[in-house]
Amino acid sequence: TANAPLPVESLDHEALPSTWAKARVDALLEKIDQNGEDKASIDEIIQLSRKYKFVTPYTSFLAAPRSLLRPRVIRPGDPILRVKTDPSIRSVIAIFPFGLIKPLKFLKNEDVWQTRFLAPAGMSDGTHQVQLILRDEQGNAYREQKSFVIASKPPVVRAKLDRTSYRRGEAVRLQVSASATTRTIVARMYGVAPVRLTWNAEARSNTGEFRIPDDLPAGEYRLIVSGEDFAHNIGTQEVSLAVVP
Repeated sequence: TANAPLPVESLDHEALPSTWAKARVDALLEKIDQNGEDKASIDEIIQLSRKYKFVTPYTSFLAAPRSLLRPRVIRPGDPILRVKTDPSIRSVIAIFPFGLIKPLKFLKNEDVWQTRFLAPAGMSDGTHQVQLILRDEQGNAYREQKSFVIASKPPVVRAKLDRTSYRRGEAVRLQVSASATTRTIVARMYGVAPVRLTWNAEARSNTGEFRIPDDLPAGEYRLIVSGEDFAHNIGTQEVSLAVVP
């Protein structure tokens, strides 16, 4: 065996931590784009950009109180915009992309700022930007840009059974694909408790199952699968199954 002194710190790959940090920030930004902002992700992005000194969409707000937009997905007929801010903020004004300017009211019991507005009926589905003007207790003003999603169409739901006929006591296994904005998927059938489907990474689908009750009469039944998105639009699909003696 041979012994060799090891350095306290290797400088052979000094850029590696910074490269990893940038990849981590890219992953967090992708998560925010898909699911909306959350405080933990924003804090981690800012911490990494400060430590490794690179630019992110949040870099310009490092010294400013940050805000979180809720809900991120909005129906054209859903008039509520909610914003959670740093406690030092004393007023919030929203400037919408279609020209509307609305002050927000602070709801003390919920610790959020809120306003009601109507997105124009002709506003296209997709991601849009809203400017927030925040003013703190010292009179300092901050401008932040947030994104929200207009969703007027219900999610598309596609259900598939493992077969079309079952005997009493057998398990019915479901696979359901749905639009990316779908939040919950529930299957309902007469005589059976509602079944909530969850994402199954191995099957690359939403899956769930239920058992045919022992006392369910034989016959044809309708299974209704409904998917609800983050804007509370609901899409459904109906499939038939037979219960045989």
